[in-house]
Amino acid sequence: MVPAPSEERPPTRRERRKGETRRAIAGTARRLFAERGFETVTVAEIAAVADVSTKTVFNHFPVKEQIFFEVDPLGWPAPERALRERRAGERPVDAIRRVMARPSAGAGEDTGHTADAADAADRDYAADAPDAGAVAVHARIYRDSPALRSYSREMFAGQERALREAIESGADSPGAGSPGADGGLGAGVVAALILAAVREVWESTLLRIAAGAAFEEAAALGRRELDAALDLLSRDPSGRDPLDRDSPDLARGGPWKTPAAEAARLLPADEPVRESPGRQGAEGRARPGGGDAPAAGRDVRGPVRGDRPSITRVARLAGVSATTVSHALNGRRPVADETRRRVLAAIDQLGYRPNVLARGLRTSRSQTIGLIIPDITNPFYPALARGLQDVLGPAGYDEIISNTDGDRELERAAIDQMIARQVDGLAFAVFHTHAEDLLPVIGAGIPVVRLGGRLAQAGVDVVHSDDEGGAAEATRYLLERGYRRIGFVCGPHAEGPAAERVAGYRSALLAAGADADPRLVAHTHFSRAGGSSGTARLLDLPEPPDAVLCANDIMAIGALDTAEERGLRVPADLAVMGFDDIEAASLVSPGLTTMANPAREIGQACARRLLERLRGGTAELSAETVIPARLVRRRSA
Repeated sequence: MVPAPSEERPPTRRERRKGETRRAIAGTARRLFAERGFETVTVAEIAAVADVSTKTVFNHFPVKEQIFFEVDPLGWPAPERALRERRAGERPVDAIRRVMARPSAGAGEDTGHTADAADAADRDYAADAPDAGAVAVHARIYRDSPALRSYSREMFAGQERALREAIESGADSPGAGSPGADGGLGAGVVAALILAAVREVWESTLLRIAAGAAFEEAAALGRRELDAALDLLSRDPSGRDPLDRDSPDLARGGPWKTPAAEAARLLPADEPVRESPGRQGAEGRARPGGGDAPAAGRDVRGPVRGDRPSITRVARLAGVSATTVSHALNGRRPVADETRRRVLAAIDQLGYRPNVLARGLRTSRSQTIGLIIPDITNPFYPALARGLQDVLGPAGYDEIISNTDGDRELERAAIDQMIARQVDGLAFAVFHTHAEDLLPVIGAGIPVVRLGGRLAQAGVDVVHSDDEGGAAEATRYLLERGYRRIGFVCGPHAEGPAAERVAGYRSALLAAGADADPRLVAHTHFSRAGGSSGTARLLDLPEPPDAVLCANDIMAIGALDTAEERGLRVPADLAVMGFDDIEAASLVSPGLTTMANPAREIGQACARRLLERLRGGTAELSAETVIPARLVRRRSA
């Protein structure tokens, strides 16, 4: 059934301005992607060049990949759009084949039909001729980005519902036939098969263009491949599944070759192509004749989504409803023991795994928590991550971890990526992030917990050890041991927790009337090498220190390295003290005296705070949780 043409109202001034902003963002992003590649460009950079806020970019494009796909590089209409405007009596596959196999440029087809809405649509499609040069640039960006290729699969899968509804809406039109007319299959199966064919041909066409093929030549070949794929779906009205692995067509290798092999050849060499495990015969035997499967039946990069056992199949095998299967899995409703056993047996037999993405669409939750840390090689942070997982795992959440090397631009980019990945909550242990950097994540309604620093921003909770008090206690301990000229080795600019520790160190010196010479504070990197070089600078002073307090244990181990290189005895010639009490502190020689900063406990407290926010268990704008530090005495001081 062809819908009647509708009169569209002219856009309002506000809508025009929003459209202009959206086009400006997309144009800016495409230029940056072309210059530097998709993966390296951040949303913050796009916003800066487009002269808008990061929040504005996310309002228009919740995911960075959507900016790239704002305009289809090949100019192909969505299959669902073709069906909505199909001619009376046309079968779904025939309508899509007619519209999508047309030339991309030039006049509309002379079909011999009376001009109607579908013919007018043909002319509109043909008028939107893609620019060959722009398509080539788009194609190369796509080829070089694993993220874009992965997102394209999700994008096409997301069209399945609309396509199925379009097929079903035309089932009663004269001559259109039922959804099963296309090979005797249901509307949902037909939609999935059509989209699999379209996506595979679409990708292989882009990859040919990226490899240097002329646009018109690659587009023409793609149209022929798509026509062949759709022909295979529509040729058999007998009710037999045309994609049956034992069908005569497939036994002969099929009437056409899938573009999958071509796409595999054109993908970057470091990305292996994985065959779908279900692409062999029913008992795992090789396909007779060795022919390629049709495009609709396999995915270049992995198993077809339709091959995954669904919750409906589990329910059918177990003899229960899909809702009962869901209750048996999540435990939110009571299920009889015998029923649960049948469900679990069916799950085991089918190899079913819950679809986390689908669940996220239903609940508006991704069941993920983002964790941003400065140095994943520092043992403190894996212990912190473990503490989060201790609490988040049983609650059904997974972690996404991003490492920033303590660089502010990387910290900002990591925050953007966490918003784009739609995490449910964010924990970050960073040193250079400022309040304005967190406004986009707060604006997105994502609970935020800062690990370290002071409570200074509405909408951001803080969980940290008593950094200032711990550093003051460490300094007093050294003073009590008889050391008078105490140096401090800290990070590049002493921000975040390190700043608190420097403040505690200085307050303890001033309270004791000891030397607070500013030259005794060495700024360096939060690493073993940084601790070594910072200690060396202090020892080169005209009046070197007799003790060194370091901002973390890794730096303190570097200080021990320098002492050994210079022949200094620890602690007789130079006392060394750290902060954190990582496992290595008890393994080095001499054993490292330090302040225990319980990373795992901090992670657990952070996770509990995030869960409280996600469950609506607190009305406070912000809250602070302080974990006391504890002196651990060993031989280095």
